[in-house]
Amino acid sequence: MDQVGPPEPVRRALPTVVADALERIWDGATADDLESAVLDFKEDPAHTPTKNPDAKTTQTLVSAATCFANGSAGRGFIVFGIADRTPGPAAFNGTGLAPTDVEHRIFAHTRPHLSVDAWVETVHGARLIVIHVPAGLAVHTGIDGVVRHRVGDSCLPLAGPELDALTRLRANPDQTARASDIPVTQYDEEALSTAADALQAETPDLTALLTALNVLTGDGSPTVAAEILFHRRPAGRPLARHVARPASDGTGGEVRTTEFHAPLAVTTGLLRDLVRDGVGNSVPVDAQDEALTNALLHRDWTGPDPVVVYQSHALTRVSSPGGLAPGARADRLLSGPSQPRNPCLMSAMQALGLVEWSSRGFDRMWLAMLAAGFEPPVVDARPDSVDVTLFDGEADLGFTRALSAVRTEFGRGITRDAATLATLRYLLSHADLDLDGAARLQQSTEEDARTLMTWLTQRGLLHRTAKRRNRWRLSDRTLAVMEAA
Repeated sequence: MDQVGPPEPVRRALPTVVADALERIWDGATADDLESAVLDFKEDPAHTPTKNPDAKTTQTLVSAATCFANGSAGRGFIVFGIADRTPGPAAFNGTGLAPTDVEHRIFAHTRPHLSVDAWVETVHGARLIVIHVPAGLAVHTGIDGVVRHRVGDSCLPLAGPELDALTRLRANPDQTARASDIPVTQYDEEALSTAADALQAETPDLTALLTALNVLTGDGSPTVAAEILFHRRPAGRPLARHVARPASDGTGGEVRTTEFHAPLAVTTGLLRDLVRDGVGNSVPVDAQDEALTNALLHRDWTGPDPVVVYQSHALTRVSSPGGLAPGARADRLLSGPSQPRNPCLMSAMQALGLVEWSSRGFDRMWLAMLAAGFEPPVVDARPDSVDVTLFDGEADLGFTRALSAVRTEFGRGITRDAATLATLRYLLSHADLDLDGAARLQQSTEEDARTLMTWLTQRGLLHRTAKRRNRWRLSDRTLAVMEAA
């Protein structure tokens, strides 16, 4: 009688971010170009000229898994069986590895042990292994004992203050990943329907829905994240409150208050639309969206207080319960490691399309405000709350014209981060900038500030003064471009 091996695990729903990338590779893209903070592709070393493909396989899987577990995106996916630098159908060379073997290798060779979920997907005739790496609850290392984390599409070593911050964060576990006391029979039908539509689920199976969102505990119980997403708040305990003062002087007029008791899966869209309609101020929509998303995702969900949005013609202020996440600093919001307080909830919100897969809220808030010619956000971080205020006012159209000219001359990508915009904005009205000032302006260490200033100098935007090497000004080329704008 033929020996029959263990059955392969039941297929999961293929995440959209994975399915879309695989189709783009089949159409001619390279996997390497499509990797991100939540997606990685690996070729089976059995297809490469490697002396010990088995050991290489283990090293590859463990390194990729620990990087995602230590990252800030909330979860990650590894697709094993794709040649990451080969375009088109030839990239789909597949793998014969068993999903259970993948799970065992990663578990056995990580400290502390890391449990992942792996399953087989057959795509365009190729047998692939999709590996879901959940949000880490500790700082994980692999075979070599080195701590690495996912930054964009790269796996980088983590040490020093950033490692200390991650260690402190992981010592404060995700409260939204705990088991909830609310039975699923009390979940809101509209919220569940909204989630099913977002996932394009063919059947309204509740267990399948919660599994796809990764909001079940190890024993299959719904988490607090599931409760937040799908359970309606009782009367007197709104999830969010919107306060609008429509008078143009910001001091008079009838105040309109709207409270939201619907689950987060529904409230997010409703509140975002109301904030966008607002009261007619000129605060950039992207900045308001990021402030709202940041408050809903990273608030302290252990308390009953709502997120409060106040809008007038003069400003938009978003207040969220709880201080900054452990390890975060008010003077390092643009450069410190992204540290989500609630990875389980964040991952589910990303899967539902309610937030982007890779988003640094504070950086994007600064970027949106500065690019539109407004003052940067003002953040008031207290132990029990965080207020983000976006001020309306007269936009600096001179800077926006100069910025447009710089992007045309040097390429749009060179001004894609808030630290660069803050630097250009300062130097447009000041003769020069020293290293200490650059670090404070960019909310970074002096080492990181020097790296950015050196890069901007190499690209031709800045000029390092001859007498003092740690002082910079706008280059003659940049000045000419800005003055002509």
